[in-house]
Amino acid sequence: MGTFLGYMIFSTFDGLAVYAFILYIFRVDLMKFIGPILLMITATNVQSFIIRDELALTAISPIFNIILTILFLAIFIRIPFIWAIVMTVTGYTAYVLLQTLIILLSDDYMSIDQIQEFVWRGYLLQCITGIVGVAIGWLLYKMGYGFSFEFEKLRLKWERVFIILFLLCFLSVLCVIMYFKVVFTNLIVLAVALFIFLTYAFRKEESKW
Repeated sequence: MGTFLGYMIFSTFDGLAVYAFILYIFRVDLMKFIGPILLMITATNVQSFIIRDELALTAISPIFNIILTILFLAIFIRIPFIWAIVMTVTGYTAYVLLQTLIILLSDDYMSIDQIQEFVWRGYLLQCITGIVGVAIGWLLYKMGYGFSFEFEKLRLKWERVFIILFLLCFLSVLCVIMYFKVVFTNLIVLAVALFIFLTYAFRKEESKW
């Protein structure tokens, strides 16, 4: 239980840093969507913990996180799908670069070996990365730096239908994984998240895409 709580709490710092880079770099105010973002980070952390610790599928966990982030940006923040991909890749890349820099500056104190041996050092790394990442993103936003584009110009004609089909395919893949691993908790968590995505998408049917 302690490991799970520690993972959930400190992974939230990671998540906030990622979203800070994703949104602030592209001149979108993170605080405007902080509620849904925190809920999304929590759901993502749960599925990551189960996939990595319970299913031992560490390699695919980041892929799931990236896909869920893209879907979240496209459906809830209503970023065109192509831009959602660009923003997500940019945000995760910036996060990885920042965390790598922090590890290098720690002079082996928070190296991979040290983190594996002392769990609390991993938590410390996540905490520092989260705080510094959010601070950098916020400063860039407040100082007027970043990229500002007319997102709607790159919206696909059949984007809404494509996103719904993408969601259904993603859920089907999850069903297969959970079936063969005989673990259903993760499926339930993600199924609820995807159901919310679909419901939200249908409610926006009359909105301009």
